[in-house]
Amino acid sequence: MRRQIESAGDVRRFAALICLGVLIVDTLLRDLALLPGALTAVMIAAPLAYAMGQRLRANQRHAQALEHALHHDSLTGVRSRASLRAGVPGDTARPCAVIVADIDHFKRFNDCHGHAAGDLALRHFAQLLRENCRAGDLVARLGGEEFVILMPMTNPANALRAANRMARRIRQGPVFLDTGPQTLTASFGVAALLPGDTLDAGLQRADRALYRAKGAGRDRACLHDPTLDAGPGQTKANQKTSQFVI
Repeated sequence: MRRQIESAGDVRRFAALICLGVLIVDTLLRDLALLPGALTAVMIAAPLAYAMGQRLRANQRHAQALEHALHHDSLTGVRSRASLRAGVPGDTARPCAVIVADIDHFKRFNDCHGHAAGDLALRHFAQLLRENCRAGDLVARLGGEEFVILMPMTNPANALRAANRMARRIRQGPVFLDTGPQTLTASFGVAALLPGDTLDAGLQRADRALYRAKGAGRDRACLHDPTLDAGPGQTKANQKTSQFVI
């Protein structure tokens, strides 16, 4: 295993070792007078440059891994809740849709098949969402079995069609466990991110639509409708949406 340079002392020892090696090699080559000075310098510099290049490459890969871990969910690979806000288009005057997706009866699935199978189902679900979104769409995990999709330059009607397509793909694409294939279904709530909106406001409207989809029997997508998703009858939904404040 290669030794890692982790402390200031390691840096000093590494620098001293390199300097000592250069002095020894330079002295030997000059004493033997086997090579001209320029070629001697190249022979000393080349391995050092290669070693430093490898170190810089390793540092860059490490930084990229940290950056990915910061902005992505470790289980599913989609964007994390923390990085979701950064994906909101700066110009909300242009059409943008938000979809909240929730795996139906996921607690029952976990209780029946175990948490390892539940993790596999979450990865499978996230993969299906990504495969049925455009390159510019953002898929993120809010937590548990709840995901959100931001769709820039998309009006609510097209977002509803996309959500229905995802619901169909999830229904038709079982997750394969050791005990055999298991069918998943999911419910979707769709809303527009209105001009001047905060992300939280859009998520709350989408979640009210999701609540209606679940009440209508699950395994479907509903578009937010102010006449159906607002008022005294939505007390439970309003309480539930408090979890989306990020």
